[in-house]
Amino acid sequence: MNPSLTWLDVARVSVGYALALVALFTLVVIGALLVARDALLSDYPPAIRERYGGQSARGRQTAAVAGLLNLLLFVAVPVAGVLDLHGRVDGRLGFLPPFALGATGFLALTLFDLLVIDWLLFCTVRPRFMTLPGTEGMPEYRDLAFHAKVLVPRPVPWPLLAIPGYGVAVGGIAWLAETLTG
Repeated sequence: MNPSLTWLDVARVSVGYALALVALFTLVVIGALLVARDALLSDYPPAIRERYGGQSARGRQTAAVAGLLNLLLFVAVPVAGVLDLHGRVDGRLGFLPPFALGATGFLALTLFDLLVIDWLLFCTVRPRFMTLPGTEGMPEYRDLAFHAKVLVPRPVPWPLLAIPGYGVAVGGIAWLAETLTG
């Protein structure tokens, strides 16, 4: 790591950009559900999906827009974070600080999605915009285990592996960009 950048600097920048990623992701998710309550139908427990039926045209279109917005966030936020880190060093940034930024952001997003969006809002509060018409009162809305199993599927917990994977992608791309630009 560049000696002009401390791990405390990396941690501060990483947490700041992680919070930005979480906030923007949450706005996209909630915005999508406010536009079309079935926009995220594929993320609901199977019994709820079965009772609700097929996704509406509006839901499919909203899901596509939300997916594109989230893809943009997953690129733009770490780019901004890496540029912020790079502006704090004399010389090269290297691989590890961008890796830490990416892994911290995806870890924060994963935990917030599980604990706040899934368990607190979806399973406990159950706001109207998250409850699909005709499925009100189904016990699957309170199934905390469903969301944990989605996060840690067997035999390979790929959603958890995405945390360091995203860090590797951010760190690798930042390192490659630095190497190619001299």
